[in-house]
Amino acid sequence: MTVSFESVSVELGGRRVLHDVELEVGRGRILGLLGPNGSGKSTLLRTLFTGRRPHAGRVRIDGVDVSTLPPRTLARRVAVMLQDAPSEFDLTVRETVMVGRAPHHAPFSRDTDDDRRIVTEALRTADVLDLEDRLVRRLSGGQRQRVMLARALAQDGEILVLDEPTNHLDIAHQLDLMRVVSGLGTTVIAALHDLNIAAAFCDEVAVLDEGHLVAVGQPDAVLTPDLVGGVFRVTARVATEIDTGARVMAFHPRPLRGPSPSDTPTERNE
Repeated sequence: MTVSFESVSVELGGRRVLHDVELEVGRGRILGLLGPNGSGKSTLLRTLFTGRRPHAGRVRIDGVDVSTLPPRTLARRVAVMLQDAPSEFDLTVRETVMVGRAPHHAPFSRDTDDDRRIVTEALRTADVLDLEDRLVRRLSGGQRQRVMLARALAQDGEILVLDEPTNHLDIAHQLDLMRVVSGLGTTVIAALHDLNIAAAFCDEVAVLDEGHLVAVGQPDAVLTPDLVGGVFRVTARVATEIDTGARVMAFHPRPLRGPSPSDTPTERNE
């Protein structure tokens, strides 16, 4: 399914946090949504999966305005993995992942053999099948994050939304998660912090800064040292790995401004 953000603007508490965002994600493509904290990434994602109408503009799935879709219909089309896994309920891992099947059948209906098969496969894919009988609230942050991936996979939507999916994960599981996502063949929109992971796994990246879309395109074309340095307020450098030829970025804090001549104490005559 194709996702289109058409001149999307959003206001929160009387302040505009997204400004006329124009963005299209093609069927089966993986888009990495990048930007500093507070740039509007999560807000943009929510205009898609909540079906909440922006203050201006439209969000469409295959040409259909998401705000016109019933919540259950929208949930069947868009599966979501949020930043933080809820841990306040006394649910097991399997029970939590089974929640992802809710949009596919009537309320209070029994789980089917097909539901159980899909959930088992999702648990296996997210590498949490061995945890299926444990309570989610007793898991580590990284384990809960993988459970939330399994729940999103069990939801079986044609579009997958990931909001900071690699939070709490060690390096190996970050790479495993993105490898799994890249092999799904579904349309994926992922808000990411790690620019190297975005460059390695995303077909395109879109960069937000203070609610404005400042660049969109293939990672190598967009993630230049000048753009990254300006948006993220760092010094960025690009290098090529000798063994693989992969393009990687390194980041350094910008030097602090030294004292100006007027700030320097003058020598006092004795």
